[in-house]
Amino acid sequence: MKTSFILPFVCALLVAKDGFSANPSSNTITPAAKVQLEKLKVNRGICTVLGIPEGKDASHVLDLAHGSELTIYFQSPHDSDLTTLRQAADTAGLLGQRIFVEKGSWQKIHLASNLADAAVVSVSASDSVNQKELLRVLRPGGIALLGKKIITKPPNEGTDSWSHPYHGPDNNPQSTDKLARAPYLTQFVAEPKFSPMPQVSVGAGGRIFKAFGHIAHKENQNAVLNTLVCVNAYNGTTLWKRPLRKGYMIHRNTMVATPDALYMADDESCKVIDAETGKIRDEILVPKGVGDGPVWKWMALVDNTLYALVGATETKVETVQSSRRGLGHWPWGMWQGHDYENPQKSFGFGRTFIAIDLKTKNVKWKHSEKEFIDSRGVCMRNGAIYYYCPQKFLGGLTAATGKPAWKNADADLLKAIGGNGRAQHYVTGYATTAYMKCNEDYLFFAGPQRNRLVCASTKNGKLLWDKPNGNLQLVLREDGLYTAGPKATGAKLDYATGRELSKMPTRRACTRATGSIDSIFYRTSGGTVRLDVPSNTAQHIAPMRPPCQDGVIISDGQLFWGPWMCGCQLSLYGHISLTSSAGQLPLPGEETSSLEPGKGDLVKVEDLNAHGNDWSTYQGNNKRIPATSVAIPKQVKKQWVFASPTKAMPTAPVVAGGLVFVGDRAGVLRAIDANGKLKWKAYLGGAIYFPPTIWNNRAYAGSADGRVYAFEAATGRPLWSFRVAPGARRISMFGKLISTWPVAGGVIVADGSVYAAAGIAHYDGTHVVALDAVSGKLKWRNDSSGSLSGKVNSGVSMQGDLFLDDGKLCFLGGGVYETAQFNLEDGQCLNAPKEDPRSQFRTAFYPYYPEYGNYLSLDHNLADGRSLVFDASYEGNRFTPLALLSPLPEGAQKIRKDAARWSNRRGWSEKRKAIWQEKQGRRFASFVVSPDLLVAAGDLGMETKTSFLAAIDVGNGNIAWSETLPAQPIKGGTSIDHQGRIFVTLENGQTLCYSAP
Repeated sequence: MKTSFILPFVCALLVAKDGFSANPSSNTITPAAKVQLEKLKVNRGICTVLGIPEGKDASHVLDLAHGSELTIYFQSPHDSDLTTLRQAADTAGLLGQRIFVEKGSWQKIHLASNLADAAVVSVSASDSVNQKELLRVLRPGGIALLGKKIITKPPNEGTDSWSHPYHGPDNNPQSTDKLARAPYLTQFVAEPKFSPMPQVSVGAGGRIFKAFGHIAHKENQNAVLNTLVCVNAYNGTTLWKRPLRKGYMIHRNTMVATPDALYMADDESCKVIDAETGKIRDEILVPKGVGDGPVWKWMALVDNTLYALVGATETKVETVQSSRRGLGHWPWGMWQGHDYENPQKSFGFGRTFIAIDLKTKNVKWKHSEKEFIDSRGVCMRNGAIYYYCPQKFLGGLTAATGKPAWKNADADLLKAIGGNGRAQHYVTGYATTAYMKCNEDYLFFAGPQRNRLVCASTKNGKLLWDKPNGNLQLVLREDGLYTAGPKATGAKLDYATGRELSKMPTRRACTRATGSIDSIFYRTSGGTVRLDVPSNTAQHIAPMRPPCQDGVIISDGQLFWGPWMCGCQLSLYGHISLTSSAGQLPLPGEETSSLEPGKGDLVKVEDLNAHGNDWSTYQGNNKRIPATSVAIPKQVKKQWVFASPTKAMPTAPVVAGGLVFVGDRAGVLRAIDANGKLKWKAYLGGAIYFPPTIWNNRAYAGSADGRVYAFEAATGRPLWSFRVAPGARRISMFGKLISTWPVAGGVIVADGSVYAAAGIAHYDGTHVVALDAVSGKLKWRNDSSGSLSGKVNSGVSMQGDLFLDDGKLCFLGGGVYETAQFNLEDGQCLNAPKEDPRSQFRTAFYPYYPEYGNYLSLDHNLADGRSLVFDASYEGNRFTPLALLSPLPEGAQKIRKDAARWSNRRGWSEKRKAIWQEKQGRRFASFVVSPDLLVAAGDLGMETKTSFLAAIDVGNGNIAWSETLPAQPIKGGTSIDHQGRIFVTLENGQTLCYSAP
């Protein structure tokens, strides 16, 4: 599987049906930009630009974007360059979408290693740029224009490909990649977010190829039904996609990747697909008269010869679409054809092997059997093809000639192997899974369909040993046979005898086990177990578990998870890549100071004249309880609309001193005056997901670049910024370049301190700080909560907006800890270490998954004991009616609800009478609760949604007034000032003001 090939220079476009054109505005860009794009030889992906070229202005950088589909990362130490480009990109609607701008010296580029496809270095920057650093951020084959020089990054040494569905023809899912070593950092999170069933993945030459099958269990899976997708292995960019032939069940060994082509077989031919363009450049047909038919059952590619098992027409599967909403989850079942009852029609059953010379396409040999061979029991190694005919015999063919090497029908062997089980159960797994693997000396039978683990000789097929419990996922390593199994059945075994050498952590359910050079990955009870082989210890990767049918695959120095067709205790969804952290974390003294001063006096700031009843922070207070003592108007009139020119998704609004403050995902913070006019705006280094906090005439906001920013609230004068992230390292998050450690949950200001948290996943590190609100100086810092357990290396992930509860700083903590808790005085994490590799909780954090996390639950107690209640699941697909509940019965305890509202599926056992409940099925994104009226924004309807802002009588549930909104309201996106004016932000970038007529 070793290869020195690299991703070619020219990245292909999506096929025409996806709506992409080669050069959207190539006729309007300057000749200089055209020349540079031609030299870069890439049209899709990530291009880093260091400095504005001499004699050019910011429009040149825009031209690089307009003339291609590249995402541009721009870095410069000069404020004038940053301001000019941000303004130009903002005006063009590209800022935060396809152009990302960051301040930094040219000696250190703020990107993950191997992330960029191309680089353009201005002459002024060329003397400052370290060529080694430039090559670090380029992926293999990437081109850099360094002044007048053209540099191409060579291949990374020691990498491996994942060329066949189980890594290689031997079906042993063990990589030899020397770069993909623990510990890890996130490299990218990319589309598609979810997968239909089944899914098959292979990788080579800097590309990952994913085939998606025919069954969708949720609506979000429909888009890639029967679709083949090619992805850049280094940054997650989708390079092309094409439809797959319907009716053919793809979960089998009929997909092989090479650096220049993908071989994809089905029931009519083997398509040779150009890896760069996605176009079919050749087809290989089963010659007429050879075998029982044209269907490809199994396939392997070795030394330019394509080996295949072919045969007759199988059960044709029907494509199943879904209209069900939500993230994932699905019912197990005996899906069409998965019972394998009739060998003549079963998936992958054939009777003829062929070998095809790829240069001539001539058949080198063929071999047929009278009985049907099960392709799940076919593997190849040592110049031999090993194959199993269920309950008839085990055979071996010489690959060079196709002549039988041996055939074994011994009764003890066949008895040990036994009949095929039905599988299709969450404990066992998929009936379509291959169940035979091999190394130089041994053949192994194990998997979802097997009752026993069986070992036979590759020399003659003789039974060597067998053991109970065949429901094992095998990884064959030099030091032993690793058998990941349910309950206590997993162990490392001696090859020759089957003797147990050591225990393995329990495997939870169906997912395939796979191996890297130092680890074995499989599913735990939530998340991924990484068995650290050198220490034989279980490490936990909590935010995601291995995908159901692929497991974790390793290719080109990277590790890949997802996408998923389920949502089991996950925090991250999509196609996710991790990479070794070696050389990517800053060394002591390597980074610049975390605190950067702004302009002017930090102590003397202009008075904002804020009122105590203004909602100056998200949901009105640091506890995030959306209540006000201000009287809500009995009737309202829309007073003004502020429309963002770029329509970037805004944050919720906050209001203080007659100004409305709104951030957006382009990284722009705006202050809007009482007449709906722009008072000031400022550019942050990354997206703003949650609104700023206004305190003591200052505005504070967290950004996806990993920093907290402070401004004079009345004028927008920058006061200071502080990098909460441990270093400057951007990754791709669904095509947007953000810090590995974004400040994504907003900020809290209390008693003169600014609190913020940076991070995504615990294995990257979670970083929490308290800063002096005036000077920005560090009060305390906690960098250790991402790894609270020294035993399994699990901890807190940053997966929610910040709030205060009982004097503690809190946010949702991902899979292991529902809520992360920190002492306000010293930053100590108050969560107890958990020493088992297990995830229990689910999140879909709004910054990354707004289409699911947009709705807001409410559980608000009124002064008389009654409660206003609305429960929205974290998936955005299950809701309870908004209701006013009677007080708790005397002596009754209020039930604690999980934040995801996952338990809501089974209903609440708390017995309380509903005084009233909303009957139209409204879904709510935000609330403002007053003693008499409740203001709520949300939507109504399924196929056609109608968005609304409404006031509801708290006493009887009647609608006092309702306004139709032109777009979906933002999560928590309603606020109120001390005069009773109501402000709401919408996904289309608008901010609206309503007040009494």
